Amino acid sequence: MDYVFVDDSCTPLGGTALTLNAIVEPFKERVEFVKTTDLTPQHLQFKNPKIWILGNITGLNQDSFTALGEIMQSRPFVKIDFDYGYCKYRAEVTHKHVTGSICDCTFSADKQSTPLRTLYYLIREKALHIFYMSEEQRNFHLAKVIGIENSQKTSVLSSCFSSADIDLMENLRNNPKNGKYAIIDGQGGWHSQAKGVDEALSLASASGLEYELLKTDTHDEMLNLLSSFKGLIFLPLIHDTCPRVTIEAKLMGLQVITNSRSQHVYEDWWLNKSPEESQAYLEKRPMWFLNKLRELKDEG
Repeated sequence: MDYVFVDDSCTPLGGTALTLNAIVEPFKERVEFVKTTDLTPQHLQFKNPKIWILGNITGLNQDSFTALGEIMQSRPFVKIDFDYGYCKYRAEVTHKHVTGSICDCTFSADKQSTPLRTLYYLIREKALHIFYMSEEQRNFHLAKVIGIENSQKTSVLSSCFSSADIDLMENLRNNPKNGKYAIIDGQGGWHSQAKGVDEALSLASASGLEYELLKTDTHDEMLNLLSSFKGLIFLPLIHDTCPRVTIEAKLMGLQVITNSRSQHVYEDWWLNKSPEESQAYLEKRPMWFLNKLRELKDEG
């Protein structure tokens, strides 16, 4: 295999997994997936890809920590940060919600070493390149974790969509709209709070907007149902690096009401762009990623 992709979840569920599978679509026959918790030092004896691709790697055990450390110190690798992986809760707002204290997961000389701090130090020092979902997220990492001096080895990849999903959303774009605003229900508990479900409901009620709370079982079902709405209200409390549902809504012709915590909203490909213009940018991102890997390998 030319590439080995290590990630916490290699199942086709959730926004990160959908993006992950779309990213590798141009080279899916040449990539092998390994779940973080399944990674061991033995993998390194039998696998020698051109480049290791590291996604979310917070699901650590002793074997995976040892193997990742060896990869980062002696093998060519890139890192994709889908959110804020240096934090054990994957977001500073979530960290404060769970612990009651401000996130202190970033590394510095005066802090006790932890597995994540050790790995993110190696990412900063050794990664061939680091990819982010939005410019806001990238700037946050440069300031707090990676260092402005390393900005030349970072890029914004954005959320990625499979060609099948792009085609489906394009076909659904002209569906008749029902005049209502959709609010996507969360999974309950903190997940619903983090996604701002209550805030979206309050805004709709206060503004006199007719709305419906949506809960579906599959991604395709959600897209088909969402496409019939006039708009989407999505007001996350966390820093959501490039929330797919807002992009899916836009590509299907919906009005999107969101806030600045949807961190892609100031990107050139989103701001004041038509669905067609945004689609033209997004559908090229997986191939752009592959070309970047080829460029990095040639440079190495």
